[in-house]
Amino acid sequence: MEPITFDYEYLHLRVDRGVFEQFGHHGSEFRVPLQRLGALVHFKKPDRPGKLLIGAVRDPNAALYGTDQSAFGYTTSPSFLVPPGDEPLFRVYFTEVAALADRRVV
Repeated sequence: MEPITFDYEYLHLRVDRGVFEQFGHHGSEFRVPLQRLGALVHFKKPDRPGKLLIGAVRDPNAALYGTDQSAFGYTTSPSFLVPPGDEPLFRVYFTEVAALADRRVV
């Protein structure tokens, strides 16, 4: 199976052989098995950009996307803000990843 990738500005996300990888600018990298992947675009205010959080969840039964912040054991944020209109692009990608991992999205 080919890797599943998503590129957005300087962010590159990739899933290959059960491992999620995040690459950003300045050489930032993050890897986690799909069973522990969690992702969320957290909006504090409805009309403002949200902060992208990607990390490892404590419970593998937690949602893969739309993860509750308290479910994370570790998060990384590449100082990346997502405009409200672009959040559906991330949702589509992480929904495909969740289906591959037999996990759910919120």
